[in-house]
Amino acid sequence: MSPNDPVNACQRLIRLLEATRSVRERARLSTDDSIHPPITDFALALLKMRVAPALETTGPESDPVHVVLFGGTNTGKSTVLNVLLGRPAAGMNVLARFSQHPEAYRPALLGDHWLVAHPTRFHGYERFHGTSPPRQLDASLQRDGYRPCLAIFDTQGIANPLREPFSTNAVAWDAPDFSTEEALTHLETVLDIAALADVVVMTVSDESYADDRGHALLRMLGESGATLYVVANKFPESTSQALLDDLAETLRVSARVCPAVHRFRQVRAPDPEARLRGLIESPEAEDLRRVLAREVERVAELKHRTLRGALSFIQTHWQELVRPLAEEADLAARWGEIAARTTRETVLEPYRRDYLEGLNYGDFNRALAELMQLLQVPGIGPALDFAGRIVRWPGRMLARAFGGLAKAGSGNGSPPSERSVLERAIDRWLVALKAEAELLAGSAAHPGWNEIIRVLDDGGFRAAVREPFETAFAAYQQELDAMIRQRADALYAQLKESPKRLNALRAANLATNVLSIGVVVKLGGLHWWDAVLGPAVVGLNQTLVERGFGKLLDNQREGLKHDQFRSVTALIVARLEQPSRALFQGATRAGSLDEAERDFAAVRDAIARRAEGATK
Repeated sequence: MSPNDPVNACQRLIRLLEATRSVRERARLSTDDSIHPPITDFALALLKMRVAPALETTGPESDPVHVVLFGGTNTGKSTVLNVLLGRPAAGMNVLARFSQHPEAYRPALLGDHWLVAHPTRFHGYERFHGTSPPRQLDASLQRDGYRPCLAIFDTQGIANPLREPFSTNAVAWDAPDFSTEEALTHLETVLDIAALADVVVMTVSDESYADDRGHALLRMLGESGATLYVVANKFPESTSQALLDDLAETLRVSARVCPAVHRFRQVRAPDPEARLRGLIESPEAEDLRRVLAREVERVAELKHRTLRGALSFIQTHWQELVRPLAEEADLAARWGEIAARTTRETVLEPYRRDYLEGLNYGDFNRALAELMQLLQVPGIGPALDFAGRIVRWPGRMLARAFGGLAKAGSGNGSPPSERSVLERAIDRWLVALKAEAELLAGSAAHPGWNEIIRVLDDGGFRAAVREPFETAFAAYQQELDAMIRQRADALYAQLKESPKRLNALRAANLATNVLSIGVVVKLGGLHWWDAVLGPAVVGLNQTLVERGFGKLLDNQREGLKHDQFRSVTALIVARLEQPSRALFQGATRAGSLDEAERDFAAVRDAIARRAEGATK
C-alpha cells in the first residue's frame, strides 16, 4: 500500500490527533475546572469510527445506520430505546450512571461485519455478546480507571417482546451517561458512540435540558451531519407551555441546533414492564417510531451526509485541532535556537578565545616537533636514536618527579589546558541553560519549561552528558594527534620542494632538537616540560622564518586551529547541544503539520470521488 494511499493518510491523521490530545491535556492547568468542548477527542473519534471504515470498504452505504440514544443521568434514555425496540432490552434502573458501557442492539441478519471488519472501530474495547459488561463501582473507577467495553445483542433473542423493533435496518445504541463528573471517566467512549451516530435521539428531563455538556455534544453532533431528535421525557401533564418553550429555545440558542422535540408524558404503572407497555402504546411513542423508521430507510443519503459532515467538522476546526502541536513545535524550535545560541556563546566562543587564540596555545609546537624528527640527517639515525635515549633519561626522571608532586598537590593531577577550558565552559553552559529555562517558565505557561528546570536541577542531565563527552573527547585527542602529524607532513613536503633549504636545515645544529623528540613522543605533548623541548622548537621556528617559510608556518598554524575548532564544534554539538535540544522536542515538528494538511486533502478527495461514483 502506497504511503500516499488515503487509508495510510487517515492513519497518520489519527496519530496526529492522538498527539494533539496528549499535548492539550498536558498543557491544561490542574486548576482549570471549566467545561471545554472535547473538539479534539470528537474529531479523533470521527476519523476512527466514520472516516477510516469508509475508506476501507466499497462505500459508506455498506455500513448499517446507527441510531444512538444519549441522555444525562436519569433522563430515561434506556426506556426510550426500549420503546423503539418494542421490548425490555436495555436495563432500566433508577441508579445514577447505571449505563456505563455502550450496548448495541441489532437484528441478527445485520451480523457484526460493521464492527469486526474495521480495526479502528472500538479498538481496545473488550466485547461481550448477549450479556452486559460488569459495572464498575465508583471506587474502582477512581482506583483502576475506566475499562472500555461494549455489548452486542440480537434484538430477536430478547424475551418478552411487546412489539416489533422500529426498524430491521439499523443498529440501536444505548450510550453511557455523559452529564456527571464521574461520567468524565468514560467521556471518550461517549464520543466514540457519538462519532458513529447517523441518527441521534437525545433524552432530556425538566431538570437536565439546560445541561452544558449535553448542549456541547448536541452542537458537535449537529456539525458532524447527524440527524438530531430530542425526547423531552418524564414531563408531567401539568408541565407549563412556558417550560416547553424554554426547552426548545434553550436548545436552539445554546446548542445552536433546532432538533425535532418529541414529548413523552409520564406513564404511571405498577411495574417497569407495564410502564414500558404504556409508553409503547402512547401516540407520542408511535410518532417517534414512525419518524425514525422513515429516517433510517435513507441509508445512502444518511451515510454520505454524516461522512461529509465528519470531514466538514474536522476542516472547520482544523486550526483549533492542530494549534497545540503548532504552538509546541514553535516552542521546540525556540528552545532549539536557545540551546544552539547558549552552546555557542558559553562553550565554543570561549574555547576559541581562551584556548585557540590564547597565549598558551601549543599544539602547533607539537607539529614542529614532529617535523624535527622528519629532518633527521639520513644515514645517522641509529646513532641519534642511541644518543636520544641517553638525553631522554633526565627528562623521564623529571617527568616522574613532577608528576608525583602534581598528584600530591591536587590529588587528581593537572588536566590538559584544552580540556580544562572545555570543562569550565560546560559548567557555565549548564548554568546558562537553566537560566534560560527559568526565564521561559516565567513568561510562558507551558509545563515543558519546568520539566527542563527539574532535569537540570537533579544532576541527571549533567551526568548524562559528562560520560559521553569524556569518551568523545578521548577520541578527539586521537584525531588531534593525526591532524598534528598531517601538518608536520605538509610542512616537510613544502620544505622538500626547496632541496637547498632542506639540506641547510638538516645541516644545522639540530642534534639537541632531534634528541628531544622522545619527550614529546613518550610523554604526550608540550606542557610543563617545555623547558626541555621549548628551545629546540623555538630554534626551528626561528630558522624557518629566517629561511622564508614564515607564511607557510602561519598558514599551517591557522589550518590546524581551523581543523581543531571544526572537530571540537562537532563534538560539542553532538554531546552537548543536541542533548539539550532534546529536553524540549515537542510532540511533532512544524513540517508534519504541512504533511497532515496534505493527508487530510487526500482523504477528503478520496471520499468525494467515492460519493461521486455512488451517485452515478
